[in-house]
Amino acid sequence: MNRFTYSFGLRIGQTHFLVLVFVLLVVTILGCGQGGISVAPLDVQFQNADRVLDAAETMEVRDEDPEKMETNRQKQQELYDKAMQLYSEVIERDTEGKYAQRAHYQIAKIYKRRYDWDKATTHYQAIIALDPTGYYAREARSDTANIRKNREVIKAKRAEYQNYKAIYDSAPTDETFNMAAEALYEVARAYESLENYTEAIRHYERLVEEFPEHAKAPQAQSQVGNIYFYTLYDYLGGWSAYRAVFEKFPDTYEAQQAETLLKQANQILTEIKFLMDEIDKYRSEKAIKYQKIGRKINPADMWVVGYSDQVVQNLQHIAGHWEKLRNLRRAINAYKTLARDLSHKRFAAADARYRIGTLYQQNGEYERAIEAYDTLFKNDPNSIWQNDAIYQQAVCYRAIGEFEAASEGFERYRSIIKDKSIIRVIPPAPEN
Repeated sequence: MNRFTYSFGLRIGQTHFLVLVFVLLVVTILGCGQGGISVAPLDVQFQNADRVLDAAETMEVRDEDPEKMETNRQKQQELYDKAMQLYSEVIERDTEGKYAQRAHYQIAKIYKRRYDWDKATTHYQAIIALDPTGYYAREARSDTANIRKNREVIKAKRAEYQNYKAIYDSAPTDETFNMAAEALYEVARAYESLENYTEAIRHYERLVEEFPEHAKAPQAQSQVGNIYFYTLYDYLGGWSAYRAVFEKFPDTYEAQQAETLLKQANQILTEIKFLMDEIDKYRSEKAIKYQKIGRKINPADMWVVGYSDQVVQNLQHIAGHWEKLRNLRRAINAYKTLARDLSHKRFAAADARYRIGTLYQQNGEYERAIEAYDTLFKNDPNSIWQNDAIYQQAVCYRAIGEFEAASEGFERYRSIIKDKSIIRVIPPAPEN
């Protein structure tokens, strides 16, 4: 089977993206004006922090060279540190608390990535103190409860596993075998719920190693593949994990699923690589030279004459393929590349901006979806996605508890739809 080193997952606009992050950090955050150093508006600084966090979360860390992989890990942690610094500055500057809540929430997310649940909980408590009845306060309470519950599950089920495993090792019975395996599986699930994927994988693999005859063993091995593929987006790790399913448990339902999934993923990832390589061929050599020396290039001049439409189609297909793999962040990156580097293709650029909004919405990032829809309204006020975007933005406002803005959006949507028979269902206002 072909070896896959899917660094190409970040190649879509990665160079431009990292340059953009650097420029934004240097220019908009530090800046320079007649009076000396200028400070970026809060919303711009928050967006800069989000961009750095996105770069950390989509960074390709795995590499066959252990030293290079360790270097990648360090770079990723540096990006997380930088994002946290920027969010902290937002918190210090935001006197009204609107962006501070979001910044606390993002910092908590980073601490969860580092398995530091106590610090994550501290930031959740800060959110609740800022606005006890708001959307982020509700999310903070839910996440805090989830942390508390799963830490308790880990403590209890680990003790249960150790107890029954010791009994089974000295006097094996079906009951102690089952109790020990089930307890270990629950420990792995709790770690996964806490987003400690390293420990979740370790405990699932431990179950497979210690209890290969248990009914949960193929599920555990399959879940390792699911974490790699659909949460960490580590296709090399997922490839090995899924192969282990049908190698270790060949006659199971999970083995059939894993084999089918790998065939589909192989086709999708190969197609993505082909499309991206083709895009590279269509880049204008003159534009590449100009970019290297810092000259501004118009989007229309970035591509070989006559191939802009092909690049648009390639990027649309790439985004669609990432969606099939549930890798929404990379799908969003593909659409962002299209909207930025082919902005002269007005119809396609507007479509990309709308898709960015829907993908953020699908991922539960409602405020980023709202901002994406605003970008569509600003850049493409007459696009065919205008009505749908107005409606979906109102849905997002409603999801985060901004009911006045949601109501205004629904009313705006209702007023511009001439054929009232095709109006989408407007959710009722919440009861007080």
